Amino acid sequence: MRLRRGDTTGRNLSPEEWGRRRFLLTTLKVSAAALFGANPGWGARQEAERRSMKITRLTLYVVNVPERKWWWSDDFYGQPEHQRDDNYIVEVETDQGLTGLTHVFRRPNEIEADLPSWIGRDVMKVNLRTPGVRLVGAFEQAVLDLRGQALGVPIWQLLGGKLRDRILVAQTTGYKTPQNTADQAEWGWAEGFRVYKMKCITHREDTDEKRIRYVVDRVEAIHKVAPEMLVRPDIRWRLREVWAAQEVARRLRGHPMDSLESPINKAAFGGSWSEWRRLRESVHLPIADHVSQQTLVPVFEARGLDHAIVGHASHLQVLQMSHLAHELGMNGWSQTVAYGPGSAMGLHVAACMPHLTKAYDLVGPYAWIDTLVNEPFVLEDGSYAVPDRPGLGYTLNHDAVKKYLVRKQVFA
Repeated sequence: MRLRRGDTTGRNLSPEEWGRRRFLLTTLKVSAAALFGANPGWGARQEAERRSMKITRLTLYVVNVPERKWWWSDDFYGQPEHQRDDNYIVEVETDQGLTGLTHVFRRPNEIEADLPSWIGRDVMKVNLRTPGVRLVGAFEQAVLDLRGQALGVPIWQLLGGKLRDRILVAQTTGYKTPQNTADQAEWGWAEGFRVYKMKCITHREDTDEKRIRYVVDRVEAIHKVAPEMLVRPDIRWRLREVWAAQEVARRLRGHPMDSLESPINKAAFGGSWSEWRRLRESVHLPIADHVSQQTLVPVFEARGLDHAIVGHASHLQVLQMSHLAHELGMNGWSQTVAYGPGSAMGLHVAACMPHLTKAYDLVGPYAWIDTLVNEPFVLEDGSYAVPDRPGLGYTLNHDAVKKYLVRKQVFA
């Protein structure tokens, strides 16, 4: 059966189709120019020649918002240290009176050392593709936010245009007992979530059978209270070997499942993804894993995955990878783990991702007790609306920031 673009059920391609896609890789040379087009902000270049917008002031807010009770892990498994980390929000003020917003994911010493280099930069002319510019990945959001506000268009318009008006999202959570998993899934279903993603397996599950049971027991517990909830176990490569993942799939036959994410040891690909292919061809559940720019093509050629999870520090690179995956006929998703400002950017990016056919991992609007933005995230039928206001479409709630502020630093 031929696998049509966007088809999530077909698993075998005709030799002609494989030939066509290999030819595509050769002719396109997997380049950013061929797959993604010109630099975002291209439509603003003529306007940029006539006006400038220089950064005059940067305000760094180091904040720490408490997590909703048991959102990530329950009391039995405990909250991981990384879930208690401080977060870094930057407001970017300009000489045109516009203010941009970004969520920075870097080490604190790097952030404080590199932020001053952005003072005086013209956000209408900075090239986000230029290699070696400090914090350029972190400032993509702020630059696009400001450009969008200046032009009166949402960020997604600068990224090539949206492909969807709403983003289906997963209820993404961590480690819990089966009962606490069920309680949270029941609440999530009532809230409107239709896909439940759960991190699976810790050091406590120290035998193959315990690891298998931990996944299966939690899925069974969810479907006792929410029989139609699609479940996406994120196994984090901890089932290790093919036979263990096969056993999980066997025991879950008949359950509504989204996929098995990252089921076996990454080293199991043996340089050729042969074990991943063997797993994929031997179970009824779709297999998904995180891919990089370097592994996307090899795993496609090896037929090792059903779904590609694309990710990168640069939003532009995420879109480039999504375009490539789409051209190869691979479906999948991406993820954003961030407070409100970062989550808003995630919606813009997700709106433009051509290979996005599954629920997006958006950890933010529900994970913490405050989003730190003024505008609401409203979940309806398991999805969020794509913002249509100029720029990011979300602004910082200074009262909320003050409540959860660890420290503040101004660069001017």
